[in-house]
Amino acid sequence: MIEYILIFVLLFVATVGLYALYSKYVDKKSSNESGVYVKALQDLLDGRIESAFSNLRQTVSEDSGNIDAYLRLGQILREHGKPERALQVHKDLTLRDGLTATQKATVLKELFLDYSSLKDADMAEAALKELLSYDSGNRWGHIKLLELQKEESKWEDAYDSAVTILKLESDKSKKPLALFKYNIGMELTKKRDYHKARVLFKEALGLDPKYSDAFIAIGDSYAQEERYEDAVNFWEKLIEAVPSDGGRVIDRLKRSLFDLGRFGDIESICEKILEQVPSDRKAKLTLAEIHKKKGELDSAERLLFDLVEESPKDVNIVMQLVRLYLEKNENEKLDRLFRNIEKQTKAAAGQSIQNNDLKAASTSG
Repeated sequence: MIEYILIFVLLFVATVGLYALYSKYVDKKSSNESGVYVKALQDLLDGRIESAFSNLRQTVSEDSGNIDAYLRLGQILREHGKPERALQVHKDLTLRDGLTATQKATVLKELFLDYSSLKDADMAEAALKELLSYDSGNRWGHIKLLELQKEESKWEDAYDSAVTILKLESDKSKKPLALFKYNIGMELTKKRDYHKARVLFKEALGLDPKYSDAFIAIGDSYAQEERYEDAVNFWEKLIEAVPSDGGRVIDRLKRSLFDLGRFGDIESICEKILEQVPSDRKAKLTLAEIHKKKGELDSAERLLFDLVEESPKDVNIVMQLVRLYLEKNENEKLDRLFRNIEKQTKAAAGQSIQNNDLKAASTSG
């Protein structure tokens, strides 16, 4: 019995001694390390980057298990023009055992930013994909991947990423997806695979019925195959769906209608556009040209005068009106036009001088 008591006493004394040693050296050391790390964080918040960097280096030298300190060291290196060193810091972290999924995802995020700074798109994309394998719901990661795929013209992959983002955002509108279908179609157009391209353009219109570029591209693909009737049909559909973009297809329609022997139709098409969009410059100018060719000079004059009022700096339109006045021998109107242009030019020059004076006064003040 006495022996048991003795053993218990000895064990108690040893435990107390070990605890005292731990408190004196180990716990104190840990407390010091923690204090240095907290100081580093305070430096970062206060913008003292050099001091923060120094304290973070001390932290990792004393506590190699502080992953956050390594991450912040790498961030400072990258943001201050040393992405190669930042990459090495972050790559070393990927070799560590015992990292949680969250930590791995954070390290991969930093690797993506490092590779992006180094303009290494392939490795940046690989880092993002690995990040998303640990955190599939990471919206930031999916958005960055989409941006990268768009920059690299990887339109099919970009389409898949865009679908994922819409699901994450619970967005029921599929209009944003039209862009990707359109661009996949354009890649096929470059390869002269017009039929498959049109299938994709039509899918884009299914996603966004007012996607003007898709209407135009379908018409262009038909025109490439010399199917001018079909081309005209789709460009006219654009005018019905998006009248404000009608001016974009007028030149295309003029060429195709000429080939079809239906050039006269362009007049009614321009009038149709102007019924919906009275300010459409291209439709007005084309209609003015048609009236002039038909000898309807008064009608042409009205349209050109409106265009000059709207765009007095457009030399091409001004010259067309000048030529019309000369043809009609309207010297008084011609003189008035030049006076108006001179007046507007002087007013614009005066405003420019006033703006420069104000800028100079502001700078000197």
